[in-house]
Amino acid sequence: MRYLRILCICIIQLFLSAVAFAQTQVTGHVADVRGEDIIGANVTVKGTSNGTITDIDGNFTLSSVPTSAKVLQVSYIGMQSQEVAIKPSVKVVLKSDAKALDEVVVTALGISREKKSLGYSVSEVKGD
Repeated sequence: MRYLRILCICIIQLFLSAVAFAQTQVTGHVADVRGEDIIGANVTVKGTSNGTITDIDGNFTLSSVPTSAKVLQVSYIGMQSQEVAIKPSVKVVLKSDAKALDEVVVTALGISREKKSLGYSVSEVKGD
């Protein structure tokens, strides 16, 4: 009876350690369409809080990625976010997401209004 109890405890510990080690490491590189490295891009495992940012060369390493995870989300300001399948080594190319602004008027305390709706004089600064 004592041996059976010890055997059950060993089997349970073996099972729990296998579940704890069922994780992989993912490395990769993030660049733009011109091939330039993107510094500081966010790379996260979809549906979790596990994530990192790219280094000065555009490379990243994510450790402790669950084997059940399927998708990485990669995002950067001014670029279109992208979802890629998880592999041991991933290369991501982000496209520009440029949007033109028509006109923004900033008044006191950061209140934005259209130029026509203001009842007072407005100075205008051009982008030239």
